[in-house]
Amino acid sequence: MSGTRRLMPRLGWDDGFALGEQQMDLAHREFVDCVDALLTSNDEALEVALAVFERHARTHFAQEEEAMRSSRYDSARCHVEEHAAVLESLRQVKAALVQGRTEVVRAFAVALADWFPGHTEVMDKGLASWLARQRWGGTPMAVTRAIGAAPSRVGGPRRPVHAEA
Repeated sequence: MSGTRRLMPRLGWDDGFALGEQQMDLAHREFVDCVDALLTSNDEALEVALAVFERHARTHFAQEEEAMRSSRYDSARCHVEEHAAVLESLRQVKAALVQGRTEVVRAFAVALADWFPGHTEVMDKGLASWLARQRWGGTPMAVTRAIGAAPSRVGGPRRPVHAEA
């Protein structure tokens, strides 16, 4: 069905993705936006959404890989291999789209949405920690605050904020 919009899963930013490494966090927010666009675009917009994703992924992965090289990151090989697998899948998906197989693009987008949280939690968190130790001798910290929650005491639970009359 050309031009139809299917009910697809969504990928939105979650503060749990934040690593405390500004460049990586910004790239990850854009990655999430690109994947969500792939998930939600109608058939006519998929080619553009895929091209935007490709530009982003190539730049994003190159930045991370340069950080790994320049900092002599010991665990780079597996991380780089994951990036290469995504780019190889992308090559195949682009070929399928040329043949009009939009369902392949949609399956790729779902796979990316499933892959990203685990990749970030394991691969990118490891890299962010490594980079922070190289720069400052410690691990990065991402500070977030839930809307509607009062600041917690150190070590204490968060308290909901209630409006007072």
